[in-house]
Parts: sequence; C-alpha cells; structure tokens
Amino acid sequence: MSFTLSPTHPLLEMKTFIALLGLATTSLATRSCSLLFDGRVPVTAKPADFDKNTSIYNYQFVHGANQTWSEIIKFPPVPPSMFDTPRSKAVEVTINDKSIFAPGGGAPQVGFRRSELIPATNNGSDATVQGTTTFHWSIRNDPARPLNYSHEYHAAWHETADYSTSQFTFLTGKPFDSSFDPNVTNARTLRVAGRQSNRPEITFFQTPFTFDIWHNFALTIGWESNQFTVYYSKGHQPLKKVAGPSYNDNSGGGQFHVGMLKLPTGPLGIDVLHEGYQQKHLNEGLIFGGVFIEQSAKGCVTLLLGQSDLCNEMCFACPRTQYSASSFLQYDSFHSHDQVKIQTWVTEA
Repeated sequence: MSFTLSPTHPLLEMKTFIALLGLATTSLATRSCSLLFDGRVPVTAKPADFDKNTSIYNYQFVHGANQTWSEIIKFPPVPPSMFDTPRSKAVEVTINDKSIFAPGGGAPQVGFRRSELIPATNNGSDATVQGTTTFHWSIRNDPARPLNYSHEYHAAWHETADYSTSQFTFLTGKPFDSSFDPNVTNARTLRVAGRQSNRPEITFFQTPFTFDIWHNFALTIGWESNQFTVYYSKGHQPLKKVAGPSYNDNSGGGQFHVGMLKLPTGPLGIDVLHEGYQQKHLNEGLIFGGVFIEQSAKGCVTLLLGQSDLCNEMCFACPRTQYSASSFLQYDSFHSHDQVKIQTWVTEA
C-alpha cells in the first residue's frame, strides 16, 4: 500500500525542517545579524516558567486579572517553525472567559479578551527601538482552539511608549470598523497594517490564513528613517520581501506584543475596551514560533534558518561568495550587493 503526504502534513513539515537544518549545520559559519531579543522558548520550558521573574517574557503582563501564565500557555505537538532551533519549541497563547485585563488603576477591559507576551527587556526605549531593527515571528492555527472570524484579532503589534497607538498591527478576522480596513474582503487573512492612528490604516500586506502550516513574518523598522519593510513565507521556505521599504510613522518607541487580543462585536461608536459582545465558554488559541528581534544595521535581515548577513554595499567587509540554486537560499533584492553566509544555527547563543 502506498500513500502521498499532503504538503502540510506534519511529517513532511518535519522532513523539510530537518533538511534545511542539515544544510545549515554543514556550512561554514562566519557571523550573523546581532540578536537584540531571543524569544524562542526552550524545549525544557514549562508553562509555570512564564510566571517566574526569570522568564524571557514579562511575567506580570498582559493577561487576565486573576490568571497566571501557567493557565494560559500551552505547548502543542506541532513541528517547529523554520526559525526554531533543536533547543526551542512552539508555544501557544490562549484566551478564555477570564482573559480580562485590568490596567493599574483602571477599569477592567471587559470588551477585550487578552493574553500577550512582551519581551522582558523591552522597556520602551531599549535597543529594539533604536536605529533599524527586525521583528520575527511565525504563526499557525490550533484546530482544537479555533478562532471566531466574525471578530477582529490582534496577534502581534508594537505599542508606543505612551500607549496612545501602535506603529504596526498584525491582525486577522473581520475588522470591527471596516472604514479602518476598507481593502479587507476575507476575514480569514493575516494582515500587516501600519500606524494604528491613521484612518484608514494602511494595510501593507495580506495573505490567506491557510490552516495547519506555519506562516513566517519579519518586519524591518527604521525608527528614525520611518522606513517599513515586510517579509513573508509559508512552511519552511525562505522569507521574501513582500512590501516596502515604504513610509510609516515609526515614532514613539514602545513595546512589542505577541499573543491574542480579541475585539468585541457591536455597533460602531461603542467603547470597545469596555463594551460589546464576547461569547461565553471561550477557548481559543494561536501558536507561535521563532520569535526574535535582530539588529538590522547595514541591511542585515535573516531570511532562512541558519542564514545570516544579507549585506548591502555598505558592508565592505563581506567577501563575495557564490551559491548554487540547489542551496535553497534566495536573495533579497533590496540589498544591492547581496551576500549570503550560512551559520551553524545550533551553536548560536
């Protein structure tokens, strides 16, 4: 008896991951883009570790007022994302009826359901919001905890230090106010939007939210130049530039959130923080992998597991090296003197 694996079958995903890892570990290493934050979760991690002050993510925020991370975090049995190493694993962020955040001194946000991871070192003015940096994450659905796409969900965003807006929002579901996202015709899409205070928001990129496969994103932010570039791929394919560099108002510093914020449904004009409809017996989740932030001075952006140093003409120290098409590496045309070097990712700190 014979059979064919579907393109999204977990065994095939694992084979692809192992093949790419083998490519990385058999190549010569030089140097990589500098890591500013490594949010990849160790394979030995337990949900309760997220409640400790030693967690790589803020152990106090953001979740329901009477919740702990040990109730929220899950480790689903899925293949690793393309940027997870043999020492890291996928992590699922969930929401339920108790996911009602109460900001210090403020009223509980009963309109929202929230569970969000924030890098512990991201204080609003740290190195991740200086110069040019790139934010990486991969995402996939959980069939056991499906979303309700009649709602708007934010799965990642960068909130300004004064909490007044966000420089970018990564979202799915039906927009609460379609005038903010007039180009969205399919609720089950993954979308990258620019500064939230714009009306309408600029949707730089959107793609169908295909189930049971990893969707990989990277956003390069020029904090002083106000440049904004989006990279995307599916499965374990190298990231490709899909938008930009374009103008976006990146001012305001702030913090990176990754997880789930679910807006209510209801009539336009309501206070969405404190009003609107959320169904009962909620059990929803999104799976994340390969979360990290890197320094992208001189155009350095990591596009593939084990890949480093996409150097442009400003990187004079980069030797010229040729690679065959069979190496599975693809160059980013943004860099006028593209140069790719492979790093043994397994040994990276």
